[in-house]
Amino acid sequence: RFGRGSFWLFVVVAAASAFVSDLPVARLLHLGPPFVGELALWQPLSAPFLFPEGQLGGLVGTGLLQWFVGSPVEARLGTARYLGLVFGGAVLGYLALGLLGLAVPAALTHPQGGSTPIDIAAVAAFGLAFAREPVSVFGVLPVTARGFAGVAAALLLLGPLLRDGWPAVVPGLIAGLFAVLLARRWRKAPASGKVGPRGGGGTGKPKRPRHLRIVDGREQYLN
Repeated sequence: RFGRGSFWLFVVVAAASAFVSDLPVARLLHLGPPFVGELALWQPLSAPFLFPEGQLGGLVGTGLLQWFVGSPVEARLGTARYLGLVFGGAVLGYLALGLLGLAVPAALTHPQGGSTPIDIAAVAAFGLAFAREPVSVFGVLPVTARGFAGVAAALLLLGPLLRDGWPAVVPGLIAGLFAVLLARRWRKAPASGKVGPRGGGGTGKPKRPRHLRIVDGREQYLN
């Protein structure tokens, strides 16, 4: 089932994109030329929540990935850390593209926005958190979590690359790298030498989402 943070993240992106993307104010909320020309410095904060007009199909990917991938990571890390990881990575990615636009104005020719960097951060954290554990999507195509994450991240980057060229992949690349570095740091054992519980309450055992199951190292089911 949906994690609480993953669900509301998807709802906010879907609502903002559906109701605002075709309004005149959207040009000030997407990352684009106003970031440099009009000092719209808030754009890296607003861009992750708003797909440009004509790109609302990205909401389907966000809904699926936040359900299948984001929710297990949220269960492993906790809601606050998960939202900080994916949103922080997306903001950092859009900020990097905006700063790149200062040196290469062509990088901001097309309005950039949407939750694809959020999804890439979630996928990267999923691959790190579950690593070699085998997973299956709807009971088919068993692969390791790391392999699934690699394929998913590549596909998420391919769309922006084909649509808007190389500048469009910068936010996703930065978000994914940020997620890996932060998730790796959080995965380390406590300095005291004691292994603390991760989402398992007082039992010391981490909770596992119902749609991600481990069966004697064989198949996992994402359903």
